Amino acid sequence: MKPASNMNVSAVILAAGFSSRMKKFKPLLSFGGKTMVEKAIELFKENRISDIVVVTGHNAKPLEPFVEKAGAIPVFNHDFKSGMLSSIQKGIKNIGSENHGFFLLPVDIPAIRPSTINLMLRQFQKTRDNVIMPYFDDKPGHPPLIPFGLKTDILDLKNDSTLRDVLWSRDNRITPLKVHDRGILMDADDEKGYEQVCQKILSLHIPDKKECFSIINKALPDKDGIRAHLTDVSFVALKIVTAISCELNADLVLAGALLHDILRIEPNHAQAGAKLLLHLGFSEVSKIVAQHMDITLDLTSPVREKELVYFADKICSEQGIDLDYHKRFKDHLTKSPWAGINISRRYEHTKLIQARIEAAAGKSIKEILSG
Repeated sequence: MKPASNMNVSAVILAAGFSSRMKKFKPLLSFGGKTMVEKAIELFKENRISDIVVVTGHNAKPLEPFVEKAGAIPVFNHDFKSGMLSSIQKGIKNIGSENHGFFLLPVDIPAIRPSTINLMLRQFQKTRDNVIMPYFDDKPGHPPLIPFGLKTDILDLKNDSTLRDVLWSRDNRITPLKVHDRGILMDADDEKGYEQVCQKILSLHIPDKKECFSIINKALPDKDGIRAHLTDVSFVALKIVTAISCELNADLVLAGALLHDILRIEPNHAQAGAKLLLHLGFSEVSKIVAQHMDITLDLTSPVREKELVYFADKICSEQGIDLDYHKRFKDHLTKSPWAGINISRRYEHTKLIQARIEAAAGKSIKEILSG
């Protein structure tokens, strides 16, 4: 996905707290090969946001060099012990006054996709006076994108107030944006949360099962048995993954299987679905979806994820799993002789992939699926 055009948007990252529940200083915890604060800064840098302020407090001295090295500005909040509001106010006092808006992100919510920030920026281009609030499964998350016009209101808040008193008192100025990114709800507030966000970052470029169903629920009407077909294909594909000894990415296979028919109701649905997933930031899944109808095989490499999804799709009919795909291909040829070349090619590819899978697994497809 191409970055949204530069709109002079800032980002404020809150990293002043004591990390009392974690019992370790969260901004400097290892996360995705870097520190947590570096990954938070990188999230905005990848979207061409250069005006980034990191509000420091507790352990400011060891933190500041990491902030500066990552290309952000550390700003010390002398009043950090009073709570988060003072850090929010300190941060927005130090962002560029020429900017249209600003993101607000606690440093312990780092497992957000850059594509989510991109989608929020694109929405903000349409509704610059509104708060853009990301939602996953009807739950609001982080970071909100706040118009600069609310800066004064936030600075006028008293110590016994919260940011919600400004944002949620203006419901008509909140634009909810549905995103397929559970990271907006995931914080590293304690050891368990930290483990979960660390696991999430390992496959950030692939939607997990809940995110896949979020995409399905939005893009694919529940009719004509398409959703049941997706479930069947994912079951078959994962069975094959388990049976094959070579390295395969099971998360990528699951996402490809669940989303291969995401725009089944549209013409040229493979390319349409691939385009949608690329727009959402899932380039690897997009490639699998693009080839689930017509695949390009590399016979010099081991069986790959795209072949599993292609084959699983071909042995799942509208009635469920059906290993007799030979008859169905012959029926297709009889009904659509004008498409004979394409149908024959898909049939040959299906047989070839089956042979490759069985050779890799050391057992038949029937044995794999019954195991």
